[in-house]
Amino acid sequence: MVAFRRRMEINSSRKAYEVLRKLFQNDVEEFWILALDSQLRIIQQSLLFKGTVDSCLIHPRDIIRFVCSANASSYIVAHNHPSGDPRPSREDKTVTRNLFQISRMIQVNIQDHIICGDSSYYSFADTGFFLKLRENKTLNEFLRLKS
Repeated sequence: MVAFRRRMEINSSRKAYEVLRKLFQNDVEEFWILALDSQLRIIQQSLLFKGTVDSCLIHPRDIIRFVCSANASSYIVAHNHPSGDPRPSREDKTVTRNLFQISRMIQVNIQDHIICGDSSYYSFADTGFFLKLRENKTLNEFLRLKS
């Protein structure tokens, strides 16, 4: 008989935060990813990038490579702010927007981008960021032209 290990379901930003906050080393910025199956269960998780006390250089190509190699249906990305303040920077918003656009093109949804602070978090999904991007007519028209 084959042993079956139940995968953890990530059905809310709170659940994702609870899983992710245990992974971070708070002295430098880290960028983690959770690859999810079609039932929002974790397939794989990985620390993709490690930075300094106030920045972390990331590249969407490496994120998408990980997602595709995991054969994920969707994914969640997260990073920490060693300062303890989870509010997103302009760069955080730009990276998230770029990942959203790429994800739409390859048809693998980004479920959330979570920023972990000392005792709280910021969720792009919970604040309606992705909904606003979906409603952006210019982006939608561009994506329709690509298909």
